[in-house]
Amino acid sequence: MVDPGTSGAGGSGVEVAAGGVDRRRLVSTIGVPAGAVLASLLVGAVLIALEGSNPLAVYAEVFRGVFVENRGLRNTAIGATPLVLMGCGLAIAYRSSLYTIGAEGQYVIGAVAATAWATAGGVRDLPSPLLIVGCLVIAAIAGSAWSCISAALNTRFGTNIVISSLLLTYVGIAIMQWAIRVGIRDPESFIPASRMIGDAALPIVPGLNTHLGFVIALIVVPVLSVVMSRTRFGYRADVLGHNPNALGANEVRESRVMFGVLGLVGALAGIAGYIQVAGVTQRINAEFSVGYGYTAILVALLGRMNLVGVLLAGLGLSGLTIGLDVAERTYDLPSSLTGLLQALIIIFVVLADAIAGRIELRRP
Repeated sequence: MVDPGTSGAGGSGVEVAAGGVDRRRLVSTIGVPAGAVLASLLVGAVLIALEGSNPLAVYAEVFRGVFVENRGLRNTAIGATPLVLMGCGLAIAYRSSLYTIGAEGQYVIGAVAATAWATAGGVRDLPSPLLIVGCLVIAAIAGSAWSCISAALNTRFGTNIVISSLLLTYVGIAIMQWAIRVGIRDPESFIPASRMIGDAALPIVPGLNTHLGFVIALIVVPVLSVVMSRTRFGYRADVLGHNPNALGANEVRESRVMFGVLGLVGALAGIAGYIQVAGVTQRINAEFSVGYGYTAILVALLGRMNLVGVLLAGLGLSGLTIGLDVAERTYDLPSSLTGLLQALIIIFVVLADAIAGRIELRRP
């Protein structure tokens, strides 16, 4: 016979252990990024005080710039769109232990390819819905192909993905610079710039007062969440990150999953590039590459590689940037403050992860 008291104690122990795991997971998922942001804001407050401004007044102005200013929420949503799209792809790649940092290059390649197609003779006269759908497909294919170069180099020559993706970013930016001077240059522009996107521009969504790209980003998050949790591709991508040998045991080639994951990263970055052209800039110029691909890495880290977390991190980081721009103008603060706070967030996230890892290792 089983002693009820012993059985009850065992069940209670399992429940306590499970509760401890859940609490640790909650701290890792929410506490680490929240603490990193709070710590960076505290250090930022010290730096603001050294500039002779009141930190509380500056942060109040940041809040007002997002939630009170006429276009604060709209600009936050628009700024978050490319960050969320690229952050989702990077989060999936990092969960698969594929540490690519080439989203910026895929972003500009997707934008160039979509703009070239949308403004080509015989295509530009198509109905707007067909142009938009076509541009999304072209941008996704171009970005995916550019990202898969890193996978091909790694598979064939063993090239490090971090290095190859970074170098490909510089090549992609060089192609963009050539394109706006030669390939797709607007002959009526006095400076190097592409032709206007024309009827491929994204419409404004009624009620949200933002372009269609933001809605696309909102749709991508739950769709990818289902893909990662309910499909064979999502399972294999997670297995690649945790135990790649298990893929071989199940007769699945590791390179095949790598191509799929990196192709998805590039597709999302390419779509983000097209959306930025069609929803914001209307054309590509020399300043089109502003570092969204690098900021998306921070979004993926802050989101803890969770797609809903990436959405929240993208919106939060975009709101912080928009609000700080308003505060910088109001209080005559250095324009480098935004970049400095982003760098501090990265530092504190890494520190918090290291500390949490050491604490976890010391647990019995």
